[in-house]
Amino acid sequence: MKEDNRQKDIGPSTIPQFWQAAFRIAEKDLRAEFRRSYEVLSILSFAVGSILICSFAWSSGGGTAEPEVAAATLWIILFFASILTFTTSFTREADRGTLGGLKTLPCSPIAILIGKIFYGIVLLFLVECVLIPFSIIFLNLDLGGRFPLLLLVCFLGVTGLSFAGSFVSGLLMFSEGKTLLLSFLLIPICMPVIIPSVLATEKILRGSGIAELIPELRLLIAFLLLIAAIMILTFKFVLEE
Repeated sequence: MKEDNRQKDIGPSTIPQFWQAAFRIAEKDLRAEFRRSYEVLSILSFAVGSILICSFAWSSGGGTAEPEVAAATLWIILFFASILTFTTSFTREADRGTLGGLKTLPCSPIAILIGKIFYGIVLLFLVECVLIPFSIIFLNLDLGGRFPLLLLVCFLGVTGLSFAGSFVSGLLMFSEGKTLLLSFLLIPICMPVIIPSVLATEKILRGSGIAELIPELRLLIAFLLLIAAIMILTFKFVLEE
């Protein structure tokens, strides 16, 4: 019996179909997420409420937060927002019985995972787009002309969180207590993303340029390459119950 088409390696002729399938899966998840807008609003409300509480607790409601405090605050809030996001990434498919439909799609399992990663990147970057302006206002941050540099670090960090969160969500979608397990597993797995992201953000808030951020950017890119290799080698087995 021939192996199923979606389990085949990705060749040059299948690359457009691969990305088309990934984008369609991401679009499907985003449409479902925004139809239930209360879930997106709850994540955004958590992020804004957290930054407001931290601004009063750590800067007395009107002072300027130290760069290391502000950087850690941003990424801790984003990390917990990612937990809320990826709790429903694959588990929604398993709970609603739609996972079987994903398995029958004529595409590689990696395309399914990439679609989930795109979905996570969009939601987390949306959180960042709300979180950064509120942080600038309530933590009195002075970015000067370094805002694009901060966006670059945030994009790489969000992408790393999405890679890790989507993969762990897929691993745990058949487990009991998957919500609790997701929280515990993401903490050690995401440390290679959070630590360099915090350090890079702190340097940006202190006025450093891109040259000073090279070590942190290298760590973020190395993590992305490592976890991408792990996903390519193992994720086709994850979808098998």
